Amino acid sequence: MRKSVLLSMLLASVLSLPAAAVQDQAIPDDAIGLSKTSVYDVPTPAITEYGNADAGSVGKRAERSYMTAPPMIPHTTKDMVPITRDANLCKDCHVQPALIGEKLTKGMPVPAPVSHYENLKEGQLYMGRWNCIQCHAPQAKVDVLVKSTFKVPGAKKTK
Repeated sequence: MRKSVLLSMLLASVLSLPAAAVQDQAIPDDAIGLSKTSVYDVPTPAITEYGNADAGSVGKRAERSYMTAPPMIPHTTKDMVPITRDANLCKDCHVQPALIGEKLTKGMPVPAPVSHYENLKEGQLYMGRWNCIQCHAPQAKVDVLVKSTFKVPGAKKTK
């Protein structure tokens, strides 16, 4: 019994050494989080510049972040927001069920997918999807804050 008491005391003292050593070390402010400044600083945020291209003049679409991600908006939305149920300029160009599955040429709008319609034959948009910018965001040229090598297994790149 005496051996087990001594062994348990020795084990407890060995295990408590790293914990005591860690408690004495302070983490500097500039090592916390993504920002490399003090947590007490109030940094000025970077100004994000969005594309100013007019709708219909954009040829290249942004690559999706992951396979089922909603596409980014490649043109300006400056005069198109706010979007309401009664005023939706996105619908004017993108609710075109006849274009679904067709090859698009430059300047043609990307049609809203089948999942966005209540009645595809009549081109009736499902009203649960009327607020386009709830899922789709304007694309901006910004630096990636945290680099990622995430890839969906078996996914093809979309454009």
